[in-house]
Amino acid sequence: MRRNIARAYNALMAEHHKVRAAHMKILAQGDAMLERKLLRANEDDEAHIEEVLIYEERLSVSQRRKVYKLSSYGRKIEKLVDALLKL
Repeated sequence: MRRNIARAYNALMAEHHKVRAAHMKILAQGDAMLERKLLRANEDDEAHIEEVLIYEERLSVSQRRKVYKLSSYGRKIEKLVDALLKL
């Protein structure tokens, strides 16, 4: 049973990293250095969160929709990960 939970956790974390990478790619708008900087930052750091919000404000309406969809999908993944960690 634990092996299945570990596999599910690893799969969810891989999906989380893909979603985060897509989010940062949209925020960077083609700037590879900025994208790397955003990806390397700690997700829970308050300064990083503020920086992400600043970049999100600069996006077009369609890009904001994409970011919103990615964020909502990411929150669903986080809920599943939390549920797995409680097992």
